[in-house]
Order: sequence, then structure tokens, then C-alpha cells
Amino acid sequence: MTADSQTPASASTPAQKASRLLELHHASQPLILINAWDAASAAMIEHCGLPAVATSSAAMANALGFPDGQFLPWAQMLAAVASVCRAVKVPVTADIESGFAPDVTALETSITQIIQAGAVGVNLEDVMSANPAHQSADRQIANPENADFKNSGSANAEPIRHGNPLFPLAEQIARIQATRRAAQAAGIHLVINARTDAYWQAGVSPDEAMRGTLERGKAYLQAGADCIFIPGLRNPDHIKTVIDHLSAGYVPPADLKNNEVHNIHPVAPINILAGPGVPSIPELTKLGVKRVSYGSGPHRAAMGLLRRIASEARASGTFQTLIEGAVPYEEINGLFRRHVAETKV
Repeated sequence: MTADSQTPASASTPAQKASRLLELHHASQPLILINAWDAASAAMIEHCGLPAVATSSAAMANALGFPDGQFLPWAQMLAAVASVCRAVKVPVTADIESGFAPDVTALETSITQIIQAGAVGVNLEDVMSANPAHQSADRQIANPENADFKNSGSANAEPIRHGNPLFPLAEQIARIQATRRAAQAAGIHLVINARTDAYWQAGVSPDEAMRGTLERGKAYLQAGADCIFIPGLRNPDHIKTVIDHLSAGYVPPADLKNNEVHNIHPVAPINILAGPGVPSIPELTKLGVKRVSYGSGPHRAAMGLLRRIASEARASGTFQTLIEGAVPYEEINGLFRRHVAETKV
């Protein structure tokens, strides 16, 4: 990792943090995002030297007692994102699924509120919400039971996500444009990570997924997105095809301050989700990937550790799993001492 992509920002205003986050998407090394689910996980990620923090909607929802799929009440999502933003000084990008909004007007309100919570980037996905509360009045779609991913029982199984359909292309373009308008009204270049679930549609062949990804990715960039997030994309040849296609004719945003990226052949940023079967970060770097995120994986890994601790307690009554690798009390507690000092000022 080099200094241009991995040094935490000293910027403090929302506009400066947004600019820094945008620059990180165009650095020589990919932006690595270990997704957080609360203030403590965010603070630890920053403590480890990562230059930005992303939230995971699934992890936040699960941590607060809800399933993924926009079932976490929006007010609780805003409060959770705000607590993460208060816990760190680096830029925060928030996963807000499809915006917790049934229409474009409501989406603009959501974007305004998430910026007010402290986020300077968002994930905005193109799959329709499983929660009827966030569906438009004229559109009733899949049963929520079909919306969350299912697998064959193996932790490494390929997930089939979202029995719900994707938004029509024209509608998703309008949603991205509305997101940009709301951010401009707030005075920042919100980094829009436009997610397409073309690879996570049930019953869609790899060729269909590729065609949909290329069409939607190009359209989303033209509509004002800064990065294209493609969960489920893991084949190196497919990744290279997507990058080459999206980079043809790509023009970096005018708000980008880092002159180093204004070269003859700029690379359109794409986001790959870490997980089983995904090339390593060095391999993704060679392919030209600009962003790698961990999604709900860190939270599920933490839950796996908790399960092992509980299993050891029941099986042998020993404490080895509890002790190995645990962060010392003083270290984790120390991450929040500055908040006490700042409160007294």
C-alpha cells in the first residue's frame, strides 16, 4: 500500500472529506474498505491505518436486531451511521441499500439526511426493496423471504440474492441523478458507489449478468455515479472486461482535485466485494480494480469468533479462544478517550 491511497486524511469539513474519498478512488492502489457496523468497529478500522471507513447495511441491521433488506428503521440507520461518523476522523461512506425510499423525492430526502449524519459517500443499489414500506404504491414485489440470500448450507456457497427485480434502467438513472442533486444542494461531491446486482439475480446466466452489468455500469457513470459496485463478480477475465468497457470514453469527475489521475487513459473505478473465490488484492490491483470492500464479512467473522468462544465455554470450560488475539482493554478503550476530551472543550 502506498501513501497516495492509504494515508488517513487530515481533512475535517464534509466537503474536504468528500474530496478526499473521491481522490482515493483514483489513486494508484485500490481503496480497501473493511466495513464497520458500529462505532467501535469503525474506530478500530481507523486505528489500523485504513484511510476511510464504509458501513455495511446488513451488518448494521443484524447488530440492531433486524434482517438485511431495508427492514432496519431508517431513523435507526441514520443514528448508527452518525455514531460511526463521530467515532472517526477519516471519510465515511454509508451503505443505504436502495435508499429506504419508495420514489425519487423520498430518495433525495434520504440523501440529505445521510449527509447530515456525516457520511460523504453512499452505496446505492439497483435492486428493489423487499420491505413494502419502501415500495412505491403502484408496485408490489417479491415476498421478503425471497429477498435475502440463500445458500446450500456451506459458508463458501455461491449466494443467490434478491428474488426481487432490479429497478428499470431509466428509473435507476433518475435515482442516481436525484442523489447527485441532493448532494450538490448540500455543498459536497458525495461519492456515489452505484451498485448493480446483475450477478446476484436468480436464474440469470453469467452472459446475461455480464451484458446487464456493462449496460448499467456505463449508464450509471454517465448519470453521475463515481464508482460501480458489482457484487458477485469474481472471474478475472470478466473483471478485466468490465473495467475495459467502462473505461472506454470515461471522463473523471470535474470535482476531482488530484491532477495525477487526469491522464490520457483514465480507469473507471469499479468495486469488487471480497470473499470466496475472489482474486487477492494484489491480483485485483493488476487488473485495475480501484475499490475492494468487505461487506458484511467482518461482522459475520466476528460472530463466528463469538460462536467459537461460546462453544468452547460449553465444551471444555476453558478460555483459549477468548484470549487469543483479543484487543487489550486499554487499547480499545483508548480509541474513545478523545471524544471525552472533545466534549469538555
